[in-house]
Amino acid sequence: MKKVMMACCVMLMTSVLLPSCLGDDDDVTYYDNVSVTSFTLGTLNRYLTATAADGSDSTYKKSYNASRVKMHIDHLGGRIFNSDSLPIGTDLKHVVCTLATKNNALATIKSTRSDSLFAISSTDSLDFSQPRTVRVFSTDGEHWRDYTVTLSVRQQEAGVLRWTRTEEQIDESTAYAPADSIDTSRLDDDASLVPTLALTGVTWQTKAGMEYTLWAGLKAETDTAMTLWRRLKDTKHEGLWVLMTQAEDNPYYLPASQQTVLAYVQGYLLALSADGTIYRSQDQGITWKTSDNLQMPDDFGGAPMTVISLGDRLLLTDGTGKKWSGSISI
Repeated sequence: MKKVMMACCVMLMTSVLLPSCLGDDDDVTYYDNVSVTSFTLGTLNRYLTATAADGSDSTYKKSYNASRVKMHIDHLGGRIFNSDSLPIGTDLKHVVCTLATKNNALATIKSTRSDSLFAISSTDSLDFSQPRTVRVFSTDGEHWRDYTVTLSVRQQEAGVLRWTRTEEQIDESTAYAPADSIDTSRLDDDASLVPTLALTGVTWQTKAGMEYTLWAGLKAETDTAMTLWRRLKDTKHEGLWVLMTQAEDNPYYLPASQQTVLAYVQGYLLALSADGTIYRSQDQGITWKTSDNLQMPDDFGGAPMTVISLGDRLLLTDGTGKKWSGSISI
């Protein structure tokens, strides 16, 4: 017999016995409305792969607290789910979770092999590698509600730039482009420091709603580092053009190359160099660093290249005419 029947019998017996134990003057209320009020994940495990110096791979386990993962409860649709995917490699076959229910309803989970139902305990690990049905029973034992619980896991590492070959034709007027060139009448430093060679610029909106424009270029062909100027602007104020930190004061300067293109895509400020290197700045252009996750296409043909930033992706064309669409996994 299904275990859920035992649970129901217990609740029904309780409804008979409790009044006699408590006495005639004590009232016991049993509720017929039922729902899940919260679903909280516990400590989860990730299984990740590491590559040794000799090229061999090994798998290791890393635990993390998933209690802050936002779980959405859709009562109308009968769904419980996470909108932000769990980290790549998360083990969904052994999930610890805690459910809270309205009016102390009994929470059960349906077996993956039959219609049997089992009471959910916060100490037991459950298999959520596939959508599972959670059924909650009212305290009167006569009503229940089903929820389908679905946990999603990221299938690829976040922050990885992935390229695919394309023949797509893009109207360049729709691309992200610098709003203005450098106005030499509005500088915070000497105009002789404004670059005139290999110029590249980009404009984006900050989280505060400001318009941020960044220009980079060379003052002379012998320069080893790009010189950068930036300006912040809003609807009421047009800021000065400010000279960024120079190479001699900054070990993470943006190196000069045959051609460099600034781009802003999916919140990433990038500098794509024709020598095949991509630099990222996480401080709005002050420092620039490379990352294994940000690479040019394997068969990138070098300069002259064009890069069109479309906000959610890049369109790259190299000197041989090959074209790629690139996006960053988030």
